[in-house]
Amino acid sequence: MREETVKRIYIFSPSLRIWHWINFLAIIVLFLTGLYIGNPFFIGSTGHEATYAYAHNLTMDFIRLIHFSAGYVLLFSFLFRLFIAFFHKGDRLFIPKVWKGQFWKGVVEMVLHYLFIKPWHRTYVRNPLARLAYFFLYIAIAFMIITGFAMYGLSDPDGFWAKVFGWVVPMLGGEFMVHMWHHWVAWLIVFFVIVHVYMVVRFDVIEKEGEVSSMFNGMKNFKETPVDVEDVA
Repeated sequence: MREETVKRIYIFSPSLRIWHWINFLAIIVLFLTGLYIGNPFFIGSTGHEATYAYAHNLTMDFIRLIHFSAGYVLLFSFLFRLFIAFFHKGDRLFIPKVWKGQFWKGVVEMVLHYLFIKPWHRTYVRNPLARLAYFFLYIAIAFMIITGFAMYGLSDPDGFWAKVFGWVVPMLGGEFMVHMWHHWVAWLIVFFVIVHVYMVVRFDVIEKEGEVSSMFNGMKNFKETPVDVEDVA
């Protein structure tokens, strides 16, 4: 009996892997501190009297400092992510090939597979549905950066961020609506993270492609040549 050959393909550059984990940590910190800013007592009904709050590091200014510091990390990591896409083909896998009919056939194929209607799917380095999802994730992150710094700019109407993103507030219907949109999209990103973790573990358990380890060593394992291998070759 012939042994099954496993193809190991280098996909993710060190720059992308570093970005992935920095981005993950920034999103977690932003989400938790954002919850506190929106509702300081979400962790419980008992707070600290203002005089003693500094001893517990739970003052609003301290939490906002952490939140906006993480916001700067997210901003620069986002710009870094766009920058590295010019140098390594594997770092451009988030770009969906919407101009190709085969791309949309692949999206339908993966939807049917995930719904357990289609038991088999072609092998992909990054399947079309995932590419589409990642593309919208980047749009959501860009939206969070823009709305976040637009709100930050409200504290200094003559400052840099007010001049750069001040137009966002009236466009979205005022400060309250900017807060609400920022809040809603934050939950969408968290929902994506949960689904993302599930899908990565699912791929590792069922298809054994090394999805989890690929974010540490950059390599994935395939039993057959992926149909989109030219995107990383």
